[in-house]
Amino acid sequence: MIDNKKKVFGTDGIRGKVGEYPMTVDFTMRLASAIASTLTPNGEQLL
Repeated sequence: MIDNKKKVFGTDGIRGKVGEYPMTVDFTMRLASAIASTLTPNGEQLL
């Protein structure tokens, strides 16, 4: 079985170049929102 998906997270953080998959603006905003909701009391959505 061939896995065509790239791994996003590596041992040193997020893999990729800014502006290219996976470090697009949409991905970065969704990641930041997920981190913020995890660290916010009661898991509140900020956006």
